[in-house]
Amino acid sequence: MTVQKPGGMPAHPVITIKLASTSDEMMQCYALRAAVYMGEQNCPYWEEFDGNDYTATHIIMYVDGEPAGSMRLRWFQSFCKFERCVVLRRYRGLGVHHHLNAWCKDFARRKGYKRAYVHLQRRLLPMMEKEGFRRVDDRIFNFSDHEYYAVYCDLEPMEGAVKLDTDPLVTNRPEDRMDAPGILEQSAARGASNPHAPRVERLVN
Repeated sequence: MTVQKPGGMPAHPVITIKLASTSDEMMQCYALRAAVYMGEQNCPYWEEFDGNDYTATHIIMYVDGEPAGSMRLRWFQSFCKFERCVVLRRYRGLGVHHHLNAWCKDFARRKGYKRAYVHLQRRLLPMMEKEGFRRVDDRIFNFSDHEYYAVYCDLEPMEGAVKLDTDPLVTNRPEDRMDAPGILEQSAARGASNPHAPRVERLVN
């Protein structure tokens, strides 16, 4: 007999987190954010979908196969910025946000980043302090009708994190499958079998 959490949730749900790499997965991220920020927090559409989505990395989380949460990551010179983290209301009692944060930290570590940075609503500070985040300074700032702190945590880059001298073909691998050879590495076995034709120099009159 399966033990159920309140609301009919299994006691040990299956949590899957991955890079949103298809249009369907991206739509799931957008739907989750609309449900939480626009539906629950009354955030205007143009503030939630702020023009940064097509220059960011999106992470999708599933609970027992259902889209349950997402995160947006943006990359700066010295830190990875965690943004738009949402978990649907019916999954929040499971503590699945800890899994999402941990996955995103490891993803940033894999890419060699040493800090994660968040604009955090003040009410969430105690929760994030338990995960190693602390305030950048004493500033309190406002946007979209909430008060925020800037917080960060230190990350230890993973052994084997991508660097300038990493095997060039490794940097061609899909973002969330850096440990497995990619399709372009398979093509390397063919060698340079399709060289460009010699350039025909234009004659100058």
